[in-house]
Amino acid sequence: MSAVLDVRGVTFGYEREAVLRNVNLTIGSQDFLAIIGPNGGGKTTLLRLILGLATPWSGSIDWPSGLLPGAVGYVPQFSTFDKNFPLRLRDAVVMGRLSRGGLIGRYRRADYQAVDRILERLHLERLAAVPIADLSGGQLQRALIARALVGEPQILFLDEPTASVDAQTRRVLGEVLNELNQRIPVVVITHDVTGFATQVKQIACVNRELYYHGSGQLSHADLAEAYGCPVELIAHGVPHRLLRDHTPATVNA
Repeated sequence: MSAVLDVRGVTFGYEREAVLRNVNLTIGSQDFLAIIGPNGGGKTTLLRLILGLATPWSGSIDWPSGLLPGAVGYVPQFSTFDKNFPLRLRDAVVMGRLSRGGLIGRYRRADYQAVDRILERLHLERLAAVPIADLSGGQLQRALIARALVGEPQILFLDEPTASVDAQTRRVLGEVLNELNQRIPVVVITHDVTGFATQVKQIACVNRELYYHGSGQLSHADLAEAYGCPVELIAHGVPHRLLRDHTPATVNA
């Protein structure tokens, strides 16, 4: 399996404090990677570095596959998206075609045809003319996913895609990601990996350092090492994760 992204020895922080230390990560062409970890552990910082929004203090981030920036799809958390921007859903989604040569106001027929296909796939076709300010949280999240997918990315990153969304959105998202992963690698940054339990192939635990698990399975010891504290896993029907009371522990250096 060929490497799409190669992160080697990356260290980065803010002011004088390192947020990430000596991080190594390779993403393959068929990976479905979940990046998990505690708040402040560096998950979103790692994503910013990968997307080129920040520059590492040391180390390198390379794309051996030769991917261009327009081939990278990114779905932000909907809570960070400005819903008051004066756009209708279809107009917001077609902006995802900019990387394919379109210009605002000069999109081609093929661009709008691609938008209509992805809106139908995500059950958003009836909301195409609705202002984004009037969308529910789940509808807006699907719109952001549609915007990322309409550009036909060759790798897809999603930041907390199931946070505060409805059951329908989680179901549709799972179906779409499973279908996409037949063709491209998918990377999900999440606090709760259970929503992707049947799809995740690899897990990276980020808590300043990165702990990689190629099997997609984690033991109690793995989680305790990554989170720096005891972690319990409980499963009954739908797996979920609970943290028990604990005293602070020293993070691995």
